[in-house]
Amino acid sequence: MKKVTSLSSGRIEGFGVRSMNRTKWIWLGLVAAFYSGFWYWYGGNGEPLGQKESSALLVQMEQAYGRSLEEAPEGSMIRNLAEMAPVDDGKQFYAVNLERLKSGEAAEAADRRYSELVLPLLFERGGHPVFVGDRAGLMLGIYGENVDRVAVVRYRSLRDLFDIILDPAMQRGSGDKFASLEHTEVFIVRPYISLVQVRLITALLLAIIAIGGLALISKAQKRRANAS
Repeated sequence: MKKVTSLSSGRIEGFGVRSMNRTKWIWLGLVAAFYSGFWYWYGGNGEPLGQKESSALLVQMEQAYGRSLEEAPEGSMIRNLAEMAPVDDGKQFYAVNLERLKSGEAAEAADRRYSELVLPLLFERGGHPVFVGDRAGLMLGIYGENVDRVAVVRYRSLRDLFDIILDPAMQRGSGDKFASLEHTEVFIVRPYISLVQVRLITALLLAIIAIGGLALISKAQKRRANAS
């Protein structure tokens, strides 16, 4: 009778170990699947805009903001985007914003409203601020005297930028942007040296979470073994 009990207990214990090892693999698979999904969503290397698509997007901008491409002044966003669209490569880029702010409580309130509006629109499309800071002084030249704040924003693609511009929420809130700014200059850059590695940071965080999960599973496995 004792021998049967011992054999049965061994089988149960062996099954428990195999079950917990399987749990570990499932856990690692979930973490890996999450990171793969994040990698795909974060993008940055998609299909470029075709001529037909970019033309349709520019027409939508004209309709949304009530100004045709021909009527728009030089340096306006729609004119600049019309020049960028034909040479789009589908890849991520960074927008460097040089801003001169209006003063007063009304302008500050408009700035807060615009930030609360635009940040979710960016995050939904894999975009995000990289750097935001006030001018602290001048190092070389005098153009910086006209700049109060610098913001660098990552966009997943030119297609996503169009999508944000055409979002109804952006159309409603664009007035707050200009209510808070005296003047702004925005230009596009694609860095060849960057220490902002969102994918790497995310991978490291997930690695820490994965290790922590494995530790918890191992503790549960030991408790089950001791209980049996």
